Amino acid sequence: MKIEDLRQNFPEMPADLRQMVEDEVHRQIRTVSQGRRRKHMAKKTIIAALAAAMLLGTTVFAGILYKMRTEPVGKYAVNTSISTDGSDTIRDDATAGGQPQEGLDIPDVRMAVSYLPEGMVDTGSGKYSYADNLYKGGVSIAFYRMDTGDTQFEMLTTDVRESENIRVDGHEGVYFLLHGGEGEEVSFNQRVYVAYTDMHYVMEMYAASDVTKEEVLKIAEGVRLEPVSGENAQDAVHAYNWSEHLASRGEVADDQNPSVSIPRSAMENTHTIGESFAAAYAESPEDDWMGLGNVEIKVTDVQVSDNISLLDQSVLDSDGKAQLQKETDASGKLLPVRIDYVRYGDGINSLNEVVGSREVPQKLVYVTVEYTNTGSGALDEVLFFGNLMKIEERDGQMALYKGRAPEGSAAWDEAVPAGAAHFAEMWYYDVHGGERHNNYITNLEAGRTATVHMAWLVPEEELGYLYLDLCTYGSAYEFAEGSLAVGYVDIRQ
Repeated sequence: MKIEDLRQNFPEMPADLRQMVEDEVHRQIRTVSQGRRRKHMAKKTIIAALAAAMLLGTTVFAGILYKMRTEPVGKYAVNTSISTDGSDTIRDDATAGGQPQEGLDIPDVRMAVSYLPEGMVDTGSGKYSYADNLYKGGVSIAFYRMDTGDTQFEMLTTDVRESENIRVDGHEGVYFLLHGGEGEEVSFNQRVYVAYTDMHYVMEMYAASDVTKEEVLKIAEGVRLEPVSGENAQDAVHAYNWSEHLASRGEVADDQNPSVSIPRSAMENTHTIGESFAAAYAESPEDDWMGLGNVEIKVTDVQVSDNISLLDQSVLDSDGKAQLQKETDASGKLLPVRIDYVRYGDGINSLNEVVGSREVPQKLVYVTVEYTNTGSGALDEVLFFGNLMKIEERDGQMALYKGRAPEGSAAWDEAVPAGAAHFAEMWYYDVHGGERHNNYITNLEAGRTATVHMAWLVPEEELGYLYLDLCTYGSAYEFAEGSLAVGYVDIRQ
């Protein structure tokens, strides 16, 4: 798995699953930082009442009677946990206190999925999507390895719209439908937990809005876990230790406010158009796992247009072409973009709410970037990526630009453009390579330069705040350490 898989496979991924996947990616490719998830904007929805507390069925394994329980928290959240029946003859492993439990026999397991809906294919690492919508929806399956004991499992699910107790292949579970996913854009608005207490695993499945509830439950019913060892151990799922998850919860609690404001001095490494700079930084050659230490980047040109004539539409997939049709008139001129002003809820007692909207002109920002191999050997599959940052200076600090307040507006947290202007990550690029024919330069010989064009749609009023982040593991939603080290490119207009 490579880092761009995170971006493309899990759009608007909930934070807890993203943390698990990021940890696995870090183990494999030794990256140093990841951006926070942008809050998902949900339309205001009113429900009469949240389901009352449910007591699910029970399962007996090795003489222990386990129960999976769910109970409402506030108006829109549900807490899911696993418990025993409390008998004196049964050891309540909740005393593990978040530490791995000594003597707990947890086998390595591999997963088999016996059912997939028609047209859905395996895209690797527990991810399944429809063949005509690869990497953009479907279901993603991950596992927690309950090394602290099964009864240590406890998960708060927020923004819950519906919940239902389920049993799959003799195991207890719960299904959640979350607020969001009502529009055309695919979002992961369904969640399933299943407790495999016979093997001390909990499955966490995220399902997108392009999969029906009935199909989600059929997929869950077809999931089987089988112990593996020896030469078959390489087939084992990459489960996340629950003790590590508990530790990461503490880290999140200590850092509730990601870096969205920094001193002006922290951006002293900012580059100008036409300036060359290193594509990556590494403390040692061993850390440069992609070979980008021998690559220099230069932004040679930035063009702003009110139409899409600069784009080579032959490099776009069907979704990209369909999106552009929505953004333009018959002559290819860009239509105005709607900006929604969103007040975020906590997902427990309040939901995200659009408190105002307005339309403004939008522009195409078309950037030409050169990648030069300064080393002595050829490079294969050179990864490139572009995030469009919107940054303003406030009181000597550099802060992420959150939008312009309309006159007389209600209190809001963020201005969110609709359509393609919503995406800070590059949605257009004209060089494709790698096994997925995506954002890779297939081959870059020593001393040679490859030219890549990237594009974004931007509300016209935001052109004066634009910086380009070309760090391959940066983020558009915080000042990431790696991005600051590589340096942003000032492309303000």
